[in-house]
Amino acid sequence: MNHHIIQQAVCTRLAMVLLALIALTQLAGCVVAAVGGAAVAGSAVHDRRSFGTVINDENIEISVTDALYSKPEIKRSDRIKVVSVNGIVLLAGEIDSEEKKQFAGEVAGRIEDVRKVVNELVVTDTIAGVGTRTSDSWLTTRVKTALFGVDIDGFDPTRVNVTTASGRVYLQGMVTVAEGEAAAQEASTVGGVKQVVKVFEYIEPASDAPQLEGELGRADEET
Repeated sequence: MNHHIIQQAVCTRLAMVLLALIALTQLAGCVVAAVGGAAVAGSAVHDRRSFGTVINDENIEISVTDALYSKPEIKRSDRIKVVSVNGIVLLAGEIDSEEKKQFAGEVAGRIEDVRKVVNELVVTDTIAGVGTRTSDSWLTTRVKTALFGVDIDGFDPTRVNVTTASGRVYLQGMVTVAEGEAAAQEASTVGGVKQVVKVFEYIEPASDAPQLEGELGRADEET
């Protein structure tokens, strides 16, 4: 076999290997996308929000976060958690001035599809460090677990969104009044919880349609 034929065979094999690698890369990307989509779809199965609303809330969170941290007034050291449930946006965390807190609320309120902003940012010179943030994450997990202890027919604890900032626990979701009260009570029994704040949107029993009670997005504190 002459040199030209050998070189051609090598080039052909290399091309085949390259095409195979490209195909595998694309397949991996499809698998990741499928898994991500399945995760969102799985979480939406139990949600009282429509699938489209769940996706929209995720987009709102991204848009609000991007808008906030693109402003020179907001520093990277400011800790602002953004959580949207059915268009009601919670701002939780710490910020170093009242002016910046109000500014953050105004920025969030200008984002498309935001129905209400519940501004629970705490004004302080001490922004939570790594230790506090790690503790908050663990506390969120423990509260979510505790909610499985709520003994109400039809109550699904996965419908309650739990956010923790410096030991303060914020509960969001579309629930009945009875479900919201029971969830807040259960959360308050978890060790390390300093305060429980309800940011629920109440619905009528045996209904998936929201029934607004009082001021939309009002934060109710539980001691």
